[in-house]
Amino acid sequence: MFVRIKGLVGCLGLSLFLSGIGSEELACAQSPLANPFKRTVRESPEISTLKPEHGPWMIFVYSFEGDKAKEQATLLGKEIQKEFNLPAFVMEKKFDYSTKVLGSGYREDGTQKVMKYRDSRVVSGYALLAGEFDSIDHPSIPQILERVKTFQSKTLASEASEDDGRQGTDGVRSAKKWLSGFAKDKPRGPLEHAFMTRNPLLPPDFFQSPDLEKFVYDMNRQPGYNEHSLLDCKNKYTVRVLTFRGDSEFVSWGKSSSSGDETNGPSSLEQAAERAYIAMKALRVAGYEAYQYHDREQSIVTVGGYDQLGTTDTTNRFVYSPEIRAVIERFSSDGNTADTSKFDLNFGKAVQPRLLLDLVDQRKIPELYLGTRQEQLAYYSKLSVGFDIKPTPMAIPRYTASRIYAGSRLGGK
Repeated sequence: MFVRIKGLVGCLGLSLFLSGIGSEELACAQSPLANPFKRTVRESPEISTLKPEHGPWMIFVYSFEGDKAKEQATLLGKEIQKEFNLPAFVMEKKFDYSTKVLGSGYREDGTQKVMKYRDSRVVSGYALLAGEFDSIDHPSIPQILERVKTFQSKTLASEASEDDGRQGTDGVRSAKKWLSGFAKDKPRGPLEHAFMTRNPLLPPDFFQSPDLEKFVYDMNRQPGYNEHSLLDCKNKYTVRVLTFRGDSEFVSWGKSSSSGDETNGPSSLEQAAERAYIAMKALRVAGYEAYQYHDREQSIVTVGGYDQLGTTDTTNRFVYSPEIRAVIERFSSDGNTADTSKFDLNFGKAVQPRLLLDLVDQRKIPELYLGTRQEQLAYYSKLSVGFDIKPTPMAIPRYTASRIYAGSRLGGK
């Protein structure tokens, strides 16, 4: 969302599992707050598949490849869960070594060299992650991580004995084992390379404020749209409750995205911005700390400003702050469904969002009883919107471009 940032984290070795997840995957990911309530290890003895609502910070424990990768990751996860009382999660990742790739250098005819992997195959791997921490600086992390690094796993001991009987099934791990023999300090354990990472299924702007280009910054500084702008909120996080989609082909304010002719009326992006502005004002009247924000493709309304997302409980599971959970519960769908066939649609039953008009006192909105009847109905229709099915916490975007580059390509124009 907002400024698109491709990929997540890219570290060496085991962190290959955490790279290469594009923004499109993130856009379709489940809300990070699908289940924001406390859970305990005893309530969930089985190893879970990693989801966006887990984390946000955790320990990357180990990775497995081959036909038994998932089974081995599950067995190790149960060991970790029992030994450390940490929640454990598995994540699948496929590596395709059967395709050709561009190589380094050029042929005599000027075309770039094309190379292929020596071992042409498709590898299905599983990573094991453990723990849920609210921050990478959580005070319990150093001690827990050190214990994990020195843990002598029975699962990995049996795996090592099997590897001795089949040479070359895992070249990377074999190389690591060979190189470790030259180290002055002997390996502490089979999990010595465990490290802290963030949940790779969460978007980057969940962890840090997304940077703004100058065009988007100027857009949010225009009269009307700078009223209670999200950019003016001094906190680190907020909760998005309303999303209005615009037109990605939009060129500039005051022009239709289809032809550039002002007589065609406001573009879809401007209409989205207007609805966000009206919704923000209505929520302010209702007593909510609402903000508006606009970018090249959408306009959103958020509620609240917070300096922390949450904390870690005694079982090292992340729990969102009561204030954030209260906003989620207030604006989330109540679970009711509607039959879309009544509206000449063939989607079956669909979840009904909570409506804006249900949370505001219409008598306090002057536009609903002043002006002509036509103007009142037009304003009423703009207030007839539903909140996001699952409101989402997000980091507040910040504009940090240097004045030196203002108006240049480096400044974002």
